[in-house]
Order: sequence, then structure tokens, then C-alpha cells
Amino acid sequence: MLYLLIIIFYLLFTWVSHRDIRWGIYLTLLFLPSYLIRFQILGMPATLLEGMIWLLFIVWLLKLRQEKGLTLNPVKWVKNILNPQSLILKEQNPIPRFFRLPMILFLAAATISAFVSPQLQAALGIWKAYFVEALMFFIIFIYNIRTSAQVKQVIRILGVLTIVIGLFAIYQKLTGDLIPHPYWAAEATRRVTTFFGYPNANALLIAPVLMLTIGNLLTDKKFKLIVINLLVLILGILTILWAGSTGALLGIAAGLICFLLFCKKTRIITIAVLAIVLIVSFTQLPAADYLKQTAGSLVYTDLPLVPSDVQIRYQQWKETLTMLKDTPIFGAGLNGYQTLMIPYHQFWHIEIFLYPHNFFLNFWSETGLLGLISIIWILVSFFIISFKFSVFNLKSIKNLKLKTENYNQSFTYQILTITTSCAMITLLVHGLVDVPYFKNDLAILFWIIIGIIIILYNERRRARVVESDGPENR
Repeated sequence: MLYLLIIIFYLLFTWVSHRDIRWGIYLTLLFLPSYLIRFQILGMPATLLEGMIWLLFIVWLLKLRQEKGLTLNPVKWVKNILNPQSLILKEQNPIPRFFRLPMILFLAAATISAFVSPQLQAALGIWKAYFVEALMFFIIFIYNIRTSAQVKQVIRILGVLTIVIGLFAIYQKLTGDLIPHPYWAAEATRRVTTFFGYPNANALLIAPVLMLTIGNLLTDKKFKLIVINLLVLILGILTILWAGSTGALLGIAAGLICFLLFCKKTRIITIAVLAIVLIVSFTQLPAADYLKQTAGSLVYTDLPLVPSDVQIRYQQWKETLTMLKDTPIFGAGLNGYQTLMIPYHQFWHIEIFLYPHNFFLNFWSETGLLGLISIIWILVSFFIISFKFSVFNLKSIKNLKLKTENYNQSFTYQILTITTSCAMITLLVHGLVDVPYFKNDLAILFWIIIGIIIILYNERRRARVVESDGPENR
């Protein structure tokens, strides 16, 4: 019966995608948690989400073949590359040049790490889901989502997913039902898990979406859309609070602070408030004592039987760095962290986690030094093009009259660029103590954030070309 339902779903999904590839993208985003639905095809493990990505990719290629003359013959691909008059090559590659090499290195590092791993079969599954399929979706995304209006629609779809998760969280918070762990289900210590089976998975997905939704809230004009955006923010925050994710709250706080710093009208007051908070934190006794106690708890020769989250993370990072000193080039390989960490693990009463729970250590241990360099390169490129059209560099908006279409469009570029940058900051700050990439939905979300910045960058560049070619410049 399950396979029959899956087949029917895939047929409907394929039909919708063929009619409009963007709706296939929207449905894939709406069903991001569907990687939890697992089955086998010819003995090979698969998930509902990856089936959607492959079908979407195939439909997109077939549409390109029909509309743009794309050939599916690899021999002709080489000839097309050598032929400058190729119809396909006339279509501009939407991936900016400075992103292409680090992305190639990123995939190369993951491929090498799959074969370095002590568990090849499991590593190939991770390589396929977190790298190949995530980049496949990224390519479909940036080729078919081309305008800020379509970006806003993407954010709305992610908002609808957040609302669904939030409604499930309300049910779990009130009843305690469908929470797999008895400690999380108990009323006194309740933490919602919704679809994912553990609390932090909700916060990792929702926190960046909330920052993206702020961009929609500030640029939407219709009342019903404003109400939906507010509902997304309220339910998203409640879900994170009920999941008990301190890392996500810190990430959101960092994102909001950066947003206020980016906006000229709020920059000075934000700096003043931050200065006051820091001074109070380091001078007032309760806050100062807490900071000293937290720092002091990291200096120990043995972990207590019930260590704090801070102590656990600190110990993880110490052990991971010790391991990486012995294998700095290749790390542990994909899915190899738990195996390679065994001789470095010191405290039996603390489990060896799947990952080091730090964004940069995660990539270093999983994809080696090349993977770490490539992800840092991608992030640097992301923030460089983010700032090209941020409040610091978007000077042309000052010369536009209020209430004009050009002003409104420039304002939309500006706000969406800033909030997308803040979404990445939220992800990275949360990622200092967690794993915001190595999961099917999170890998796709990461590349969606990268993709949004690229789409806004490309659209703004096209707009500037049109503006420079206006009547006054002819």
C-alpha cells in the first residue's frame, strides 16, 4: 500500500513539475521533511524527498531538450562546449564566476571523502543525499527562480512549512503525544520534536526561515500576506522555544542584531544598546559570576556525571581537534567520525556523536581540509556579493524618488539581500554548537540561501544594465 501511494504521489508531482517547473520546486520545498519517508528501490535505500529531486531534475532536462535543444548525448555535450554558437551556451550561466571553482572543489572534496571513509556504503549514501542531490536542486533552483518576486514566493512556501511544523508543535506541547523520548514527553521537561524525532531538528530548519520571512514582512503590501508572515514568525519562535534550542535563539539574536546594524536608521542605537549590554554583563555581579562560572567549568580534568551542554561541546571540540592533528588532510571521511574518534574519546559516559557539532569542524572532519577551504570560500563569496547591494553599497536608491516603481524594487532588493545575509549569519551562529548542514533538508536549505543571494545579485545586475542603456544614456 505504501508503494502504491508513493507511485501516485510521484506521478502527480511529475505532472505538476512538467506543467510548471517552478511549482515542482515549490512542492519540493514544502515537502522537505519527506526525507523521513524511507523505502527501497531494487534493494537500494531511498527517500521520498530524493525521489522528488531526481524526478524534478529529469523533467527539467527534458524541458530543456524540448525548448532549448539540449542533447542528452554526452558526446554531443563535448561538441557543444567546443562550439561557441551552441544554443545551450547562449543561455547565460546564472552561477557567478567566483562561485564556480569553490563549488567544484566542494563536490570534489565530498567525493574524495566518500572513498576515504571507513564505511564506504554509508558514505556514498551521504555523498549522494547531502552533496550531489543538494547541488542538483540548487542548479534547478537558480536556473528557474530568476526574480525577487519568485524569491518571495519561495520564502512563502518555506513559511507555510514552518506553519505546519508550528501547528504540530502546539499539539505536542499541549498533549505530549508522538514525542519519542519519555524525558522529552514528560510535562515538566517537555521538548517538541514534531516530524523529526528530536528537538533541535526543528530549530535548525526554522531559524534561518524566520530571518528570510522578515524580508517578506517588510516588503509585502497585501494585508493577508502580512498576516501570514506574522503567523510564520510567531509559530516559528514558539516551536524553537518549545524545542529548547538555545543555539537557535542565539543565532536568531545574532541575525537580528546584524539586521539592525545593516539598516542605517537603527545602526547607532543598536551599537549603543550592545555596548551597554556588554558593560553590564562584565560588571554586574550576577551576570559576571555566571560568565566566570561558565568559563571556569571548561577547565577540568574530568567531566562530571551530568555535564552541561557547554562542557559536552567543549570536550567534543577538544577531542575532534586532537583527531584532526593526526589526519589534517582527509579528516575522518564521510560518516567516519564516530569510528575514527574511538581512540580519542576520553569519557565513557558521554556518547560519540555523529558530528563534532561545530559548522567548520563538521566540514573539516567529514570532507577534509579541501572541504573546509571550499566551504569557507563559498561563504566569503556569499557575503561579498551580499554587500554589493547592501545598505553600504546600494547608493543608487538614494537618488530615486519615493513611491516610484524603481524605488520599491530597489528597496525590495536591499531588504531581501540583508535578510538573506542575516539568515546565513543565523545558520552559522547556530552552527557553532550544532550541525546545520549534514541532513537532507538542511543541506538543501543551505543552498537555497546561497541561491537566493545569487538570484538577487543576477537580477540587480540585469536591472543595472537596462538602466545604463536607458534613453538618457543613449
